[in-house]
Amino acid sequence: MKAVILAAGQSSRFKPLSENRHKGLTEVLGKPIIEHTIEELRNAGVDEVIIVQGPDKYIEDQIDSADHYIVQEEPKGMGNALRQAEHLLDDDFLVLTPYRANASKFFRPMIEKAEEEDSEIVFVSTPTEEPEKYGILEMEDGKAVDMIEKPDPEEAPSNRKVVGMYLLNESFFDHLDEVEEWEYQFEDALSRQMEENPASVLEIEEETNSIKHPWDLFSVVEELMEERGQNISKKASIAGSAQIKGDVIIEDGARIFENAVIKGPAYIGEDAVVGNNSLVRDHVALERNSTVGANTEFKNSVMQPSSSIHSGFIGDSIIGRDTHIGAETVIANRGFRENGERPEIESDLIGKDNSKESGRSFLGAIIGDNVDIGVNVSIMPGVQIGSDAKIGPGTVVKENVETEETVYVEQEQVKKE
Repeated sequence: MKAVILAAGQSSRFKPLSENRHKGLTEVLGKPIIEHTIEELRNAGVDEVIIVQGPDKYIEDQIDSADHYIVQEEPKGMGNALRQAEHLLDDDFLVLTPYRANASKFFRPMIEKAEEEDSEIVFVSTPTEEPEKYGILEMEDGKAVDMIEKPDPEEAPSNRKVVGMYLLNESFFDHLDEVEEWEYQFEDALSRQMEENPASVLEIEEETNSIKHPWDLFSVVEELMEERGQNISKKASIAGSAQIKGDVIIEDGARIFENAVIKGPAYIGEDAVVGNNSLVRDHVALERNSTVGANTEFKNSVMQPSSSIHSGFIGDSIIGRDTHIGAETVIANRGFRENGERPEIESDLIGKDNSKESGRSFLGAIIGDNVDIGVNVSIMPGVQIGSDAKIGPGTVVKENVETEETVYVEQEQVKKE
Protein backbone atom coordinates (compact mmCIF):
# COMPACT_ATOMS: atom_id res chain seq x y z
CA MET A 1 0.00 0.00 0.00
CA LYS A 2 1.17 3.51 -0.85
CA ALA A 3 0.11 6.78 0.74
CA VAL A 4 0.24 10.33 -0.58
CA ILE A 5 0.49 13.23 1.87
CA LEU A 6 -0.67 16.47 0.24
CA ALA A 7 1.49 19.19 1.78
CA ALA A 8 1.96 21.73 -0.99
CA GLY A 9 -0.54 24.31 0.27
CA GLN A 10 0.51 27.77 1.41
CA SER A 11 -1.02 27.35 4.89
CA SER A 12 -2.15 30.99 4.84
CA ARG A 13 -4.82 30.48 7.52
CA PHE A 14 -2.14 29.10 9.84
CA LYS A 15 -0.12 32.31 9.91
CA PRO A 16 1.88 33.62 11.69
CA LEU A 17 3.16 30.12 12.51
CA SER A 18 3.48 29.25 8.82
CA GLU A 19 5.29 32.39 7.69
CA ASN A 20 8.67 30.63 7.57
CA ARG A 21 7.71 26.99 6.98
CA HIS A 22 4.87 24.68 6.08
CA LYS A 23 2.45 24.10 8.96
CA GLY A 24 3.29 20.38 8.86
CA LEU A 25 6.77 21.30 10.13
CA THR A 26 5.43 22.80 13.36
CA GLU A 27 7.07 20.81 16.14
CA VAL A 28 4.99 19.00 18.73
CA LEU A 29 6.43 16.53 21.24
CA GLY A 30 9.91 16.72 19.77
CA LYS A 31 9.22 16.28 16.06
CA PRO A 32 7.34 17.96 13.19
CA ILE A 33 3.64 17.19 12.91
CA ILE A 34 4.13 15.51 9.55
CA GLU A 35 6.64 13.08 11.14
CA HIS A 36 3.91 11.88 13.51
CA THR A 37 1.70 11.22 10.48
CA ILE A 38 4.42 9.26 8.68
CA GLU A 39 4.94 7.12 11.80
CA GLU A 40 1.21 6.36 11.81
CA LEU A 41 1.33 5.33 8.17
CA ARG A 42 4.23 2.97 8.82
CA ASN A 43 2.36 1.50 11.80
CA ALA A 44 -0.63 0.92 9.52
CA GLY A 45 1.49 -1.12 7.10
CA VAL A 46 2.09 1.51 4.42
CA ASP A 47 5.13 0.56 2.33
CA GLU A 48 5.77 3.82 0.48
CA VAL A 49 5.08 7.37 1.63
CA ILE A 50 4.93 10.08 -1.02
CA ILE A 51 4.90 13.75 -0.05
CA VAL A 52 3.68 16.39 -2.48
CA GLN A 53 5.29 19.66 -1.41
CA GLY A 54 5.56 23.24 -2.67
CA PRO A 55 8.42 24.60 -4.82
CA ASP A 56 10.26 25.91 -1.73
CA LYS A 57 10.90 22.25 -0.73
CA TYR A 58 10.68 23.13 2.98
CA ILE A 59 9.60 19.61 3.89
CA GLU A 60 12.25 17.77 1.90
CA ASP A 61 14.89 20.02 3.44
CA GLN A 62 13.87 19.21 7.02
CA ILE A 63 12.73 15.57 7.09
CA ASP A 64 14.00 12.46 5.33
CA SER A 65 11.52 9.82 6.48
CA ALA A 66 9.37 9.74 3.31
CA ASP A 67 10.22 7.57 0.28
CA HIS A 68 9.45 10.13 -2.43
CA TYR A 69 9.23 13.93 -2.55
CA ILE A 70 7.25 15.49 -5.39
CA VAL A 71 6.89 19.21 -6.16
CA GLN A 72 3.68 20.98 -7.11
CA GLU A 73 5.00 24.10 -8.81
CA GLU A 74 1.82 26.18 -8.48
CA PRO A 75 -1.01 26.04 -5.91
CA LYS A 76 -3.73 24.61 -8.15
CA GLY A 77 -5.65 22.53 -5.63
CA MET A 78 -5.64 18.93 -4.44
CA GLY A 79 -6.42 17.44 -7.84
CA ASN A 80 -3.36 19.00 -9.45
CA ALA A 81 -1.24 18.09 -6.43
CA LEU A 82 -2.23 14.44 -6.64
CA ARG A 83 -1.61 14.47 -10.38
CA GLN A 84 2.08 15.17 -9.69
CA ALA A 85 2.35 11.78 -7.96
CA GLU A 86 0.36 9.80 -10.55
CA HIS A 87 3.44 8.17 -12.06
CA LEU A 88 4.23 6.54 -8.69
CA LEU A 89 0.74 5.17 -8.06
CA ASP A 90 -1.01 1.96 -9.04
CA ASP A 91 -3.86 -0.14 -7.66
CA ASP A 92 -5.26 1.27 -4.39
CA PHE A 93 -3.60 4.11 -2.50
CA LEU A 94 -4.28 6.40 0.45
CA VAL A 95 -4.53 10.18 0.26
CA LEU A 96 -4.38 12.34 3.37
CA THR A 97 -3.49 15.74 4.75
CA PRO A 98 -0.27 16.33 6.76
CA TYR A 99 -1.71 15.86 10.24
CA ARG A 100 -3.37 12.52 10.92
CA ALA A 101 -1.65 11.24 14.06
CA ASN A 102 -4.50 8.81 14.75
CA ALA A 103 -4.73 7.58 11.16
CA SER A 104 -3.64 3.98 11.74
CA LYS A 105 -6.93 3.12 13.46
CA PHE A 106 -8.88 4.01 10.30
CA PHE A 107 -6.81 2.71 7.38
CA ARG A 108 -7.30 -1.01 7.91
CA PRO A 109 -11.11 -0.64 8.25
CA MET A 110 -11.08 1.53 5.09
CA ILE A 111 -9.27 -1.18 3.12
CA GLU A 112 -11.61 -3.89 4.43
CA LYS A 113 -14.65 -1.80 3.51
CA ALA A 114 -13.38 -1.31 -0.05
CA GLU A 115 -12.94 -5.06 -0.44
CA GLU A 116 -16.29 -6.00 1.10
CA GLU A 117 -18.31 -3.47 -0.92
CA ASP A 118 -16.24 -3.53 -4.13
CA SER A 119 -15.72 0.24 -3.95
CA GLU A 120 -13.27 2.45 -5.78
CA ILE A 121 -13.56 5.21 -3.14
CA VAL A 122 -13.76 5.03 0.64
CA PHE A 123 -14.41 8.14 2.70
CA VAL A 124 -14.06 8.63 6.44
CA SER A 125 -16.95 10.68 7.75
CA THR A 126 -18.08 12.23 11.02
CA PRO A 127 -21.30 14.12 11.84
CA THR A 128 -21.32 17.91 11.88
CA GLU A 129 -23.71 20.71 12.79
CA GLU A 130 -21.79 23.16 10.57
CA PRO A 131 -22.08 21.85 6.99
CA GLU A 132 -21.13 25.24 5.54
CA LYS A 133 -17.53 24.59 6.62
CA TYR A 134 -16.97 21.16 5.05
CA GLY A 135 -17.50 18.81 2.16
CA ILE A 136 -20.83 17.05 2.85
CA LEU A 137 -21.80 13.61 1.55
CA GLU A 138 -25.09 12.84 -0.15
CA MET A 139 -26.05 9.35 0.99
CA GLU A 140 -28.23 6.65 -0.60
CA ASP A 141 -28.61 3.14 0.83
CA GLY A 142 -25.55 3.55 3.02
CA LYS A 143 -23.25 4.74 0.23
CA ALA A 144 -22.13 8.18 -0.92
CA VAL A 145 -23.41 9.24 -4.34
CA ASP A 146 -22.13 12.83 -4.30
CA MET A 147 -20.16 15.34 -2.27
CA ILE A 148 -21.27 18.97 -1.92
CA GLU A 149 -18.58 21.46 -0.96
CA LYS A 150 -19.57 23.80 1.89
CA PRO A 151 -23.35 23.88 1.30
CA ASP A 152 -25.70 26.27 3.07
CA PRO A 153 -27.13 24.49 6.13
CA GLU A 154 -30.65 24.40 4.69
CA GLU A 155 -29.35 22.83 1.45
CA ALA A 156 -26.99 20.24 2.98
CA PRO A 157 -27.84 16.70 1.78
CA SER A 158 -26.82 15.15 5.12
CA ASN A 159 -24.90 15.89 8.30
CA ARG A 160 -21.93 13.70 7.29
CA LYS A 161 -18.76 15.68 6.68
CA VAL A 162 -15.70 14.33 4.89
CA VAL A 163 -12.53 13.85 6.91
CA GLY A 164 -9.26 14.45 5.03
CA MET A 165 -8.46 10.75 4.50
CA TYR A 166 -9.35 8.90 1.30
CA LEU A 167 -8.81 5.44 -0.15
CA LEU A 168 -8.70 5.69 -3.95
CA ASN A 169 -7.45 3.61 -6.85
CA GLU A 170 -5.81 4.42 -10.15
CA SER A 171 -9.16 4.77 -11.93
CA PHE A 172 -9.56 8.10 -10.13
CA PHE A 173 -7.19 9.74 -12.61
CA ASP A 174 -9.53 8.89 -15.52
CA HIS A 175 -12.23 10.95 -13.83
CA LEU A 176 -9.74 13.70 -13.03
CA ASP A 177 -9.19 14.03 -16.78
CA GLU A 178 -12.91 14.63 -17.28
CA VAL A 179 -13.27 17.74 -15.10
CA GLU A 180 -11.95 21.27 -15.29
CA GLU A 181 -8.67 22.05 -13.52
CA TRP A 182 -9.42 24.50 -10.72
CA GLU A 183 -9.33 24.73 -6.92
CA TYR A 184 -11.99 22.02 -6.42
CA GLN A 185 -11.00 19.70 -9.27
CA PHE A 186 -10.33 16.89 -6.76
CA GLU A 187 -13.85 17.11 -5.36
CA ASP A 188 -15.41 17.33 -8.85
CA ALA A 189 -13.56 14.19 -9.95
CA LEU A 190 -14.79 12.31 -6.88
CA SER A 191 -18.37 13.37 -7.65
CA ARG A 192 -17.99 12.22 -11.26
CA GLN A 193 -16.64 8.85 -10.14
CA MET A 194 -19.45 8.39 -7.61
CA GLU A 195 -22.01 8.77 -10.41
CA GLU A 196 -20.74 5.48 -11.82
CA ASN A 197 -19.70 3.71 -8.63
CA PRO A 198 -21.06 5.02 -5.29
CA ALA A 199 -18.43 5.33 -2.57
CA SER A 200 -18.20 3.43 0.69
CA VAL A 201 -18.25 5.45 3.88
CA LEU A 202 -16.50 4.56 7.10
CA GLU A 203 -18.74 6.36 9.57
CA ILE A 204 -17.16 7.30 12.88
CA GLU A 205 -18.54 9.35 15.74
CA GLU A 206 -15.27 10.58 17.21
CA GLU A 207 -13.96 13.94 16.07
CA THR A 208 -10.74 13.82 14.04
CA ASN A 209 -8.32 16.68 14.26
CA SER A 210 -7.26 18.77 11.31
CA ILE A 211 -5.11 21.86 11.24
CA LYS A 212 -6.49 24.90 9.48
CA HIS A 213 -6.04 27.64 12.06
CA PRO A 214 -3.32 28.07 14.69
CA TRP A 215 -5.58 27.21 17.63
CA ASP A 216 -6.26 23.79 16.09
CA LEU A 217 -2.81 22.92 17.40
CA PHE A 218 -4.20 22.63 20.94
CA SER A 219 -6.35 19.63 19.98
CA VAL A 220 -3.37 18.05 18.24
CA VAL A 221 -1.27 18.35 21.40
CA GLU A 222 -4.06 16.81 23.48
CA GLU A 223 -4.40 13.89 21.09
CA LEU A 224 -0.67 13.19 20.94
CA MET A 225 -0.41 13.24 24.72
CA GLU A 226 -3.13 10.65 25.26
CA GLU A 227 -2.01 7.53 27.15
CA ARG A 228 1.69 8.39 27.03
CA GLY A 229 2.13 8.16 30.79
CA GLN A 230 5.09 9.58 32.67
CA ASN A 231 8.56 9.26 31.17
CA ILE A 232 11.45 11.19 32.71
CA SER A 233 14.91 10.90 31.20
CA LYS A 234 17.76 9.98 33.50
CA LYS A 235 19.77 12.59 31.61
CA ALA A 236 17.47 15.40 32.77
CA SER A 237 18.41 17.57 35.76
CA ILE A 238 15.57 17.93 38.25
CA ALA A 239 15.91 19.77 41.56
CA GLY A 240 14.91 17.82 44.64
CA SER A 241 12.29 20.42 45.56
CA ALA A 242 10.64 20.36 42.13
CA GLN A 243 7.30 18.55 41.82
CA ILE A 244 6.39 16.42 38.78
CA LYS A 245 2.75 15.34 38.80
CA GLY A 246 0.83 13.17 36.33
CA ASP A 247 1.67 12.29 32.73
CA VAL A 248 4.83 14.30 32.14
CA ILE A 249 7.53 13.58 29.56
CA ILE A 250 10.93 15.13 30.22
CA GLU A 251 13.65 14.66 27.59
CA ASP A 252 17.46 14.48 27.78
CA GLY A 253 19.24 17.59 28.98
CA ALA A 254 16.14 19.33 30.33
CA ARG A 255 16.62 21.29 33.55
CA ILE A 256 13.91 21.75 36.15
CA PHE A 257 14.92 24.19 38.90
CA GLU A 258 14.03 24.54 42.58
CA ASN A 259 10.34 24.60 43.58
CA ALA A 260 9.09 24.34 40.01
CA VAL A 261 5.80 22.45 39.61
CA ILE A 262 4.89 20.57 36.42
CA LYS A 263 1.36 19.16 36.21
CA GLY A 264 0.70 16.85 33.32
CA PRO A 265 -0.12 16.17 30.67
CA ALA A 266 3.04 18.06 29.71
CA TYR A 267 6.05 17.68 27.47
CA ILE A 268 9.47 19.19 28.29
CA GLY A 269 11.80 18.84 25.31
CA GLU A 270 15.54 18.32 25.01
CA ASP A 271 17.60 20.98 26.81
CA ALA A 272 14.47 22.92 27.78
CA VAL A 273 14.45 24.89 31.05
CA VAL A 274 11.75 25.40 33.68
CA GLY A 275 12.90 28.03 36.19
CA ASN A 276 12.56 28.40 39.95
CA ASN A 277 9.02 28.60 41.37
CA SER A 278 7.36 28.23 37.98
CA LEU A 279 4.06 26.45 37.36
CA VAL A 280 3.73 24.52 34.09
CA ARG A 281 0.34 22.84 33.63
CA ASP A 282 -2.37 21.42 31.40
CA HIS A 283 -1.25 20.12 28.00
CA VAL A 284 1.92 22.15 27.74
CA ALA A 285 4.49 21.45 25.04
CA LEU A 286 7.88 23.09 25.64
CA GLU A 287 9.95 22.12 22.64
CA ARG A 288 13.74 21.75 22.55
CA ASN A 289 15.94 24.58 23.90
CA SER A 290 12.92 26.57 25.07
CA THR A 291 12.84 28.33 28.45
CA VAL A 292 10.13 29.17 30.97
CA GLY A 293 11.88 31.49 33.40
CA ALA A 294 11.48 31.85 37.14
CA ASN A 295 8.11 32.73 38.68
CA THR A 296 6.13 32.06 35.51
CA GLU A 297 2.78 30.34 35.05
CA PHE A 298 2.68 28.60 31.67
CA LYS A 299 -0.70 27.03 31.02
CA ASN A 300 -2.04 24.97 28.08
CA SER A 301 0.45 26.52 25.66
CA VAL A 302 2.98 25.51 23.02
CA MET A 303 6.45 27.01 22.72
CA GLN A 304 8.47 26.19 19.61
CA PRO A 305 12.24 25.55 19.75
CA SER A 306 14.68 28.13 21.15
CA SER A 307 12.06 30.56 22.49
CA SER A 308 11.77 31.92 26.02
CA ILE A 309 9.82 33.93 28.55
CA HIS A 310 11.61 35.57 31.47
CA SER A 311 8.65 35.70 33.88
CA GLY A 312 4.90 36.33 33.79
CA PHE A 313 1.73 34.52 32.73
CA ILE A 314 1.18 32.72 29.42
CA GLY A 315 -2.25 31.15 28.94
CA ASP A 316 -3.60 29.14 25.99
CA SER A 317 -1.03 30.58 23.59
CA ILE A 318 1.29 29.41 20.83
CA ILE A 319 4.76 30.89 20.50
CA GLY A 320 6.92 30.42 17.41
CA ARG A 321 10.66 29.79 17.15
CA ASP A 322 13.44 32.08 18.45
CA THR A 323 10.96 34.43 20.13
CA HIS A 324 11.88 36.11 23.41
CA ILE A 325 9.43 37.57 25.90
CA GLY A 326 10.54 39.98 28.63
CA ALA A 327 9.87 39.86 32.36
CA GLU A 328 6.36 40.29 33.80
CA THR A 329 4.62 39.96 30.46
CA VAL A 330 1.03 38.74 30.66
CA ILE A 331 -0.94 37.11 27.84
CA ALA A 332 -4.62 37.20 28.76
CA ASN A 333 -6.67 34.19 27.69
CA ARG A 334 -10.31 35.08 28.51
CA GLY A 335 -12.75 37.81 27.53
CA PHE A 336 -15.00 39.78 29.86
CA ARG A 337 -18.25 38.06 30.84
CA GLU A 338 -21.30 38.67 28.69
CA ASN A 339 -24.59 37.95 30.48
CA GLY A 340 -22.65 36.01 33.08
CA GLU A 341 -20.77 33.82 30.58
CA ARG A 342 -17.35 34.02 28.99
CA PRO A 343 -17.64 34.65 25.23
CA GLU A 344 -15.94 32.68 22.47
CA ILE A 345 -12.85 34.54 21.36
CA GLU A 346 -12.45 35.81 17.82
CA SER A 347 -9.06 36.25 16.19
CA ASP A 348 -8.23 38.45 13.20
CA LEU A 349 -6.23 36.31 10.79
CA ILE A 350 -2.87 37.72 9.77
CA GLY A 351 -2.66 37.70 5.98
CA LYS A 352 -6.46 37.45 5.67
CA ASP A 353 -8.93 40.32 5.73
CA ASN A 354 -11.37 38.64 8.08
CA SER A 355 -11.99 37.66 11.67
CA LYS A 356 -12.49 34.04 12.68
CA GLU A 357 -14.36 32.58 15.61
CA SER A 358 -12.03 30.20 17.39
CA GLY A 359 -14.77 28.18 19.06
CA ARG A 360 -12.81 28.58 22.29
CA SER A 361 -13.58 30.63 25.38
CA PHE A 362 -9.91 30.22 26.39
CA LEU A 363 -7.48 31.66 23.84
CA GLY A 364 -4.36 33.76 24.36
CA ALA A 365 -1.99 34.99 21.66
CA ILE A 366 -0.56 33.44 18.51
CA ILE A 367 3.03 34.67 18.07
CA GLY A 368 5.34 34.04 15.12
CA ASP A 369 9.10 33.50 14.86
CA ASN A 370 11.88 35.82 15.98
CA VAL A 371 9.63 38.22 17.88
CA ASP A 372 11.05 40.44 20.63
CA ILE A 373 8.65 41.47 23.40
CA GLY A 374 9.78 43.88 26.10
CA VAL A 375 9.08 43.86 29.83
CA ASN A 376 5.65 44.51 31.36
CA VAL A 377 3.75 43.96 28.14
CA SER A 378 0.06 42.98 28.24
CA ILE A 379 -1.40 41.08 25.28
CA MET A 380 -5.15 40.68 24.94
CA PRO A 381 -6.98 37.42 24.00
CA GLY A 382 -6.93 36.34 20.36
CA VAL A 383 -4.17 38.72 19.26
CA GLN A 384 -1.81 37.54 16.52
CA ILE A 385 1.76 38.82 16.24
CA GLY A 386 3.66 38.33 13.00
CA SER A 387 7.23 37.11 12.72
CA ASP A 388 10.13 39.55 13.27
CA ALA A 389 7.85 42.00 15.10
CA LYS A 390 8.95 44.04 18.11
CA ILE A 391 6.80 45.10 21.06
CA GLY A 392 8.18 47.85 23.29
CA PRO A 393 8.08 47.69 27.10
CA GLY A 394 4.89 48.62 28.91
CA THR A 395 2.71 48.25 25.82
CA VAL A 396 -0.88 47.00 25.92
CA VAL A 397 -1.43 45.05 22.69
CA LYS A 398 -5.12 45.01 21.78
CA GLU A 399 -4.95 44.23 18.06
CA ASN A 400 -2.76 42.29 15.66
CA VAL A 401 0.85 43.27 15.09
CA GLU A 402 1.85 42.62 11.50
CA THR A 403 5.04 40.91 10.32
CA GLU A 404 8.17 43.05 10.91
CA GLU A 405 6.06 45.75 12.57
CA THR A 406 7.25 47.60 15.70
CA VAL A 407 4.73 48.69 18.33
CA TYR A 408 5.49 50.77 21.41
CA VAL A 409 4.03 53.50 23.62
CA GLU A 410 5.57 56.92 23.93
CA GLN A 411 5.90 58.25 27.44
CA GLU A 412 6.96 61.62 28.72
CA GLN A 413 9.20 61.46 31.76
CA VAL A 414 8.83 64.42 34.15
CA LYS A 415 11.30 65.26 36.92
CA LYS A 416 10.57 67.78 39.65
CA GLU A 417 12.64 69.10 42.48
